[in-house]
Amino acid sequence: MKQITLSNARQNNLKHISIAIPKNKIVVFTGVSGSGKSSLVFETIGAEAQRQFNETQEAFLGTAFSI
Repeated sequence: MKQITLSNARQNNLKHISIAIPKNKIVVFTGVSGSGKSSLVFETIGAEAQRQFNETQEAFLGTAFSI
């Protein structure tokens, strides 16, 4: 997976936003106050990143401790 894709995101000020964000790149979110930047970055993308991280840790720990 070379990008994070969000479809129809709705949270706080976000109203049906769809976006594809490349991985391994620096990405900047800009916009006017109240446009949903923080909701997008912290609550939506951050939650997905945490979910993906947890999946990789569970897979790693499952193989590391299975004897």
